[in-house]
Amino acid sequence: MIKALEQAILKVRALPEDKQRLAAELLEQLAEKPYVLSEAERAVLEPALERADKNQFASEAEVAALWKKCGL
Repeated sequence: MIKALEQAILKVRALPEDKQRLAAELLEQLAEKPYVLSEAERAVLEPALERADKNQFASEAEVAALWKKCGL
């Protein structure tokens, strides 16, 4: 283990339990292999990614209408 990681872990040990849980979760995510989308998952996301690439996002009015519809 490198010195910088050892020092960071010492600092995390002094944090409250909820912050320690978050740090542990982040380290676990870093250590895992990246998730690879299936072709079906990619097909579902592709239209949204294309709209985002073109800066085609929902307007504030559209978002407000959705929140209202959801009762939020």
